Amino acid sequence: MPIATRQPEATDQPATHLAAAERLGGTAVGSSSLPPPVDLLPSGGSLVTAPVPAPSRALALDALRLLRRLRDPDRRPERWSEPSFGREIELIRTHLAPLRSRKALAASYGREAFHITLDLTARDDPGAVRVAYALRWLELGDGVTGPSWHSLVDNGPT
Repeated sequence: MPIATRQPEATDQPATHLAAAERLGGTAVGSSSLPPPVDLLPSGGSLVTAPVPAPSRALALDALRLLRRLRDPDRRPERWSEPSFGREIELIRTHLAPLRSRKALAASYGREAFHITLDLTARDDPGAVRVAYALRWLELGDGVTGPSWHSLVDNGPT
């Protein structure tokens, strides 16, 4: 099948750059008010968000972030030290205790209504449900039920 080419027409838009940078003349590179061409977008021209990671991957990433914050008190959100936050985590952990495998935990996590793509704020300060799931993920990995939330926050992970 031959590839047909055409000469640019007077109505074609000039090329724009994706990186927004200031030019010497004062106009920004890549600052086009035009939306991307419809034929390059999925779903017939509507913008879509990035896919949510698989529940097991999201849990593993949450667990890693949790461990990093527990090891470095300066990286912890302030509310983690509040007694009410700790009580909420412990309550959720008791509900997750019957789940005996990471596969079952990931299935439960995938059914949760809060399971959406995280923005930077939610990654830096996850809620009690995400923290409790991450703790259970870690427990199921080494087979040992971890200490209470308050001892983790006060002493860090062992």
